Amino acid sequence: MTYPIDANPHLSKTSSIIPAQARRTRTLSRTYSIAWLDRAGEAQFDTVIAPSVPVIEAACAAMARGALVATENGPVAVEDLTPGARVQTSEYGPLPVQWIGSYDMSPREAQTLDRGTLFRVTTDAFGLAKPSQDLMLAPRAHILMRHAACRKLFGVDTAFAPVRAFEDGMAVFAVKPASPVSVYNLGFDRQATVTVSGLEMESFHPGPHSETLLDDEMLYSLLRLFPQARGLDFFGPQLIQRLTTFEVRALREGA
Repeated sequence: MTYPIDANPHLSKTSSIIPAQARRTRTLSRTYSIAWLDRAGEAQFDTVIAPSVPVIEAACAAMARGALVATENGPVAVEDLTPGARVQTSEYGPLPVQWIGSYDMSPREAQTLDRGTLFRVTTDAFGLAKPSQDLMLAPRAHILMRHAACRKLFGVDTAFAPVRAFEDGMAVFAVKPASPVSVYNLGFDRQATVTVSGLEMESFHPGPHSETLLDDEMLYSLLRLFPQARGLDFFGPQLIQRLTTFEVRALREGA
């Protein structure tokens, strides 16, 4: 699948005569597995071929296979969850999972692409039983950070922070798996905080400006992952803000 470069009136005359085929950027695709609740409340399952690009991969990648998600019936491995399962959330209590996305990260991409890296969060890295066992997270997974300085930015003491911001080579460190790894993400009809192996994490949320940051083709590709949603507003407002890696490190260094 290829995507043409947007026409730009400021291109030089030389660039404007380059054949259109030469001005295209090839985008690889991958297979994403999705499961969702339909309007009748029934679980549906499918696979979708979509571009292998960070904005789409991040939707399906938060935690690796084996992560234990807190549900109203106790911890359940993420790969065993199905749509409709009632997952414990910090804000709303048990909520039915509306969507589960996943894909297999191959050893080849893990060795050649930055986004093929996973982060191992070791037991007790963020306090007693946080996490309760070593946890493998995707680079764009967000964990809940509590810091008084967040109040100056957002008016509250909490924000979501990317796991890569905590990399220290000991408690949190990057790994490149030598065998295929399945990664997963969970979505509700609102932004929520779920507990994964004792660590509080953000459920899937597209963010407040996703639609304006994506071109039409990429937005269409992303929405194909969510058959139950007419648009990204299905996931509600972003009530808990996110910090960048730079902001997290600046806050921690200033503590």
